[in-house]
Amino acid sequence: MLNLNTKRLTFVRYTEKDLPYVIELVSDPFMMKFIGDGQVKDQQYAIHLIERMVEQYRNFGDYGLHKLIHRQTGEFIGHAGLVAQVIDDTFEIELGYWIKRAYWGQGYGFEAAQALATYADEEMWLHRYISAIQAGNEGSKRIAIKNGMHLEKIIEMDGKMVEIYVKLNSFEEDETEAL
Repeated sequence: MLNLNTKRLTFVRYTEKDLPYVIELVSDPFMMKFIGDGQVKDQQYAIHLIERMVEQYRNFGDYGLHKLIHRQTGEFIGHAGLVAQVIDDTFEIELGYWIKRAYWGQGYGFEAAQALATYADEEMWLHRYISAIQAGNEGSKRIAIKNGMHLEKIIEMDGKMVEIYVKLNSFEEDETEAL
């Protein structure tokens, strides 16, 4: 189970009880502008999203979007996680995050992304992970670059141009384990 905290955030697994939080995110046109096809979604979409995350927890352990809870106030401010995806016909792990509009511009996106990148690098030893960022989403691009990612390619997804930022790691094997 992902046990991740930052200075201001706690990552918590979704449950079916969290439907109002997800509906709040997917029904906000500003939030959804750079997500999927850019259209707001309904309750059925929110239910499916939670079901998908619960399935990822079950199948992949630490993977999946997690609620971001403000440590001091207890408020839900968005979600973030390492999500199993198929992108451009390839299985990928995507570092993704959605921050509620009321919290934009306060560093929460970078704080969540940085914590996930550190976890992916130091705890999970991921050799590769990506962030799929729609063209025009300059804030997320800055976060990806600040997190050590670089643009690998541009593809089309859901009728939108999406920039694939990637982080590649090379890990040296511990020589003592070979003995």
